[in-house]
Amino acid sequence: MKRNYSLHLGVALSLLFLGTPLNGQTPASSLAQTPTQADLAGTMKLDMQQAIEMALENNLDVVISRLAYQAQGENVGRAKGAYNPLFSADFNNLRSRAPASSQLSGATTLTNFNTAYNFSWQQELSTGGNYFIVFENLRASTNNVFFSFNPRFDSALSAQIAQPILQNRQLNPIKQQVVVAQNGERIARHQFQAEVMDLVSDVEQAYWDWVFSIRDLDVNQKSLQLARDLLRNNRIQVEVGTMAPIDVLEAEAEVAARENGVIIAEEAIARTTDEMRRLINDPSALDFWGLQIEPAEEPLLSEVEIDLDEAVRTALARRPAIAESHVELDTRNFNVRYTKNQKLPRVDLIGSYALNGLGGDEIIRDAFGGGIIDEIPGGYNDSLEQLFSNEFRDWSLGLIFSYPLGNSSADAAHAQAQADYRRQRAVLESQELVIAQQVRITARLVQTNRKRIESNRVARELMFRRMEAEQKKFEVGMSTSFLIVQAQRDLAVAAGEYLQSVIDYNKSIVAFRRVTGTILDKHQINVR
Repeated sequence: MKRNYSLHLGVALSLLFLGTPLNGQTPASSLAQTPTQADLAGTMKLDMQQAIEMALENNLDVVISRLAYQAQGENVGRAKGAYNPLFSADFNNLRSRAPASSQLSGATTLTNFNTAYNFSWQQELSTGGNYFIVFENLRASTNNVFFSFNPRFDSALSAQIAQPILQNRQLNPIKQQVVVAQNGERIARHQFQAEVMDLVSDVEQAYWDWVFSIRDLDVNQKSLQLARDLLRNNRIQVEVGTMAPIDVLEAEAEVAARENGVIIAEEAIARTTDEMRRLINDPSALDFWGLQIEPAEEPLLSEVEIDLDEAVRTALARRPAIAESHVELDTRNFNVRYTKNQKLPRVDLIGSYALNGLGGDEIIRDAFGGGIIDEIPGGYNDSLEQLFSNEFRDWSLGLIFSYPLGNSSADAAHAQAQADYRRQRAVLESQELVIAQQVRITARLVQTNRKRIESNRVARELMFRRMEAEQKKFEVGMSTSFLIVQAQRDLAVAAGEYLQSVIDYNKSIVAFRRVTGTILDKHQINVR
């Protein structure tokens, strides 16, 4: 009976532990080669690229970050809206009747009927100045005998412009709001890019944890099967009187311990599967938690060549956090320039130009307030012709100067802006140092985990040979059931550590790509 058990055990060990396809030669789709009952039941086989694409489409964190980015873009439009020209128009009718207050009122009961229609156009300029154009029109009719035009048409076209020469020239409050909004949009874009990178990293890390949990269950189940085989063999030998009953108790205890390991491994599969569902599924889907998924890839032992200095340079150039800090530094630098400008005196160049026109039916009287002797027809066109003839005009040009005595508020604002700039510069330098350290740590971790794979592979093979040797000794009565159990346990631990080192190596590669900012390149993802 011992010989039969030995043959069964040797075949099982070689197939179950040494036959694990984690040698870098297995294609990525090896887990999906043969259709299973799960396939027939509607299980979705996921490779890494599919999982990432589903996560980018459905993950709520990415949706939130994308909406924040879009909202910041709208802030830019709102800030630039201050430069949009403003057109306005007003129309007004006025009719009035009033008793005469003197002989010069022009009528016993003074009646007026006025219609006004005015148009204006104004705009803020990027230079800090502004202009204002007004086109005014009035039609007035009255029974006042002293009016020479009745009805009378008044037209006026005027333009005013103001341009700061010192304070607010180029650097003004509107420009500050635009720059802050533009930089806010840039920051939101970098934050969105970082969120996408984090999600891709999370999906890859979770995917390998998911694969590990499935493979770890496989190892635990195989270890349990070996313990059950040993228990069955020991019971037979106790029945025939060639083994003490205590050996059966030891084997039963080992079976119970390994059943516990299987239970824990099954829980790990459920937990890692739920994590994958959370990352990739549409939360509004009815089968959010019920969708059956299985990994379609295995970790491969691809070699990764790392140039540490180049990796640090790449990280400093491509990490969104560094780019975000550079934008913050640009904002602080603009604030320094803006607050420095606000310390200057306010000197504004002011200019205006106006044209006037008058038209209507001209009334000629024989004396002041006398009877009408002639009437020359006219109208609104006469007013416009006179207006654009440039005969009746007004213009002005001047300077406005103002400067607060004891400009402590502007001085304090400038000093604060300088302090904020220096602080942000220190923050950027600190981030660069931290990122360089992260690159070095993850690079070493990649190399360490690669070495662990080889050492654990050797340890696994040696544990297998030890198991074989222990079994041969057991056959000739030179070993005990306890030592067989211990050898099985050590082999299972070695197999698990080998699997863990392979998974850790793949996860460390993911971490290295994340800290260098290149994680999206592998999957050809562009953030726009």
